Amino acid sequence: MQSETKVNKVVVLGPIIIGGLVLVAAGFSVYTAVKTSTLDSKIKAVQRQLSDVSAKLTSMQAGMVTDGGDFKSAVQQALVGLEEDKLAQQRKDLFKGWENTSVDEKGRYIYGNPKARFTLINYEDLECPFCQRFHQTPKYLVDTANNGAINWEWRHFPLSFHEPMSTKGALIAECIGQQKGAQGFWAATNYWFTNTETNGKGFVGAEQMVALFQVDKAKYDACLTDKVIIKRIKADMDLGAESDVTGTPTTIVRDNLTGKEVAVVGAQPFAKFVGVIRGMVNEGQANSESNETPPAK
Repeated sequence: MQSETKVNKVVVLGPIIIGGLVLVAAGFSVYTAVKTSTLDSKIKAVQRQLSDVSAKLTSMQAGMVTDGGDFKSAVQQALVGLEEDKLAQQRKDLFKGWENTSVDEKGRYIYGNPKARFTLINYEDLECPFCQRFHQTPKYLVDTANNGAINWEWRHFPLSFHEPMSTKGALIAECIGQQKGAQGFWAATNYWFTNTETNGKGFVGAEQMVALFQVDKAKYDACLTDKVIIKRIKADMDLGAESDVTGTPTTIVRDNLTGKEVAVVGAQPFAKFVGVIRGMVNEGQANSESNETPPAK
C-alpha cells in the first residue's frame, strides 16, 4: 500500500515539476525576445509563448485529472484499510477485561472464579439506567477480591415498562453468547450498557452487533426466536420473583459455604457489598467456633 501511494504521489507531482520547468523555459525565451526584437515583435513573441504555455498547462491538467483518479482511488483504499484496522481493534477491545468467564452446570454465565466462596447473583435489566450505572461495581468486586473469593452470576429481569427493548437486549446477549461463549455474553451486555440510552430506548446500531461480534447471521436470527433461549430468560424472571425481586438491579449475595443469602436492592456502592460480605464471614466464623465448643459438664 505504501509503495502504491508513493507512485501515485510521483505521478501527480511529475506534471507539476514539468510545468514549472516549462514556465522557466518560457520566461527565458521571453527574455531573449526582449533583447533582440522590436516592441511589436516582443509583444507577438510574448503572446506566442503564453499561448504555448497555456496549451501545455491545459494538456498537463488533463493528465492530472486522469492520474488524480488513480490517486483518489488509492486514498479511498487507504481509508478503507484504516477503517478495517479500527474495526479490528474495536472487536479486540470488546472482549478485553472479560476473560475470566465460564458457564456453570446450569448453563448460567459466571464472571470470576467458579469455585468462589461468595456469589453475587445479579438480576439486571439491560434498559435500566440504574443497572447501567451499577454494572461495573460487581465486576470491580470480583476483580479486587482476594484469592478469587467472589464471583458474579447474571440473571435476566427485564421490566415491563422497558419493553420490548429490554427483552430484545437480553435475547441479543444470549444469542451472541450462544456462538461466542461466556466471554461473548459478558462482552455483549457490557457493550449494550455502554451504548444504550436506557429506559426502553435502546441505541442506534444495535442491529450491527451481529457484524461487530462476527456471529453467523442465520444462526443468530434463528436464536432470537428459539424457545429454549426465551424460556431461559423467563426462568430467570421466575427465580427473581421467588426471591421477591421487584426492581433492578437487585443482588443476592450468597455464601456458598454456609448457604446464607442476603438481598441488596438498588445500585449500592462498593462499600455496601464489602460490609455485607464481611458480616457473613464474621457470622460464619462465630457459628464455626460455636460448633467447635465442647458441651459444658
